[in-house]
Amino acid sequence: MISHVELNVSNLQRSVSFYQTALAPLGFVAADSSEEYARLSNCRDAVIVLCPVSAAYEDRGYHRRGIGLGHLALAVAGRQLVDDMAARLDALGIDLLGDGLVELGYRRGYYTLAFEDPDRIMIEIVHHDPYYYAATPWSRRPIGQASCPVGGPTHSAPNRTSGSSLGR
Repeated sequence: MISHVELNVSNLQRSVSFYQTALAPLGFVAADSSEEYARLSNCRDAVIVLCPVSAAYEDRGYHRRGIGLGHLALAVAGRQLVDDMAARLDALGIDLLGDGLVELGYRRGYYTLAFEDPDRIMIEIVHHDPYYYAATPWSRRPIGQASCPVGGPTHSAPNRTSGSSLGR
């Protein structure tokens, strides 16, 4: 289970403002902060911690193809919320990456959009079939059949896919 994601950012106040505004429809609010961090929570199951980058690393720009975080994906309860987020981002003047709203074929029901924060960290908003979390590829499993045992997932190699229209 993931507790939180911590992102190092070039300008803490700018990033806090961006994330609070862009992710408000998902329920994210400021939880607490100091000069060293800001914690945003949806008050249910997700926390994003923003931290100012250390001075020793300020000159190193972020790139999602480099070592480290590739992107942050936030799951939502339905396709309509993905559509609502697209409208919200458009109203804020935040461009969507790639082909905008897309349904990707690598997982059944994977409906998504992606955009970048001020430091170019890619944020994905996604609704997917509940079997997304299963340990076997959906294409080899009949609809309605899960592959994870009761009590938790199996341990297996991650399903790596290449290519998408999300601008990765």
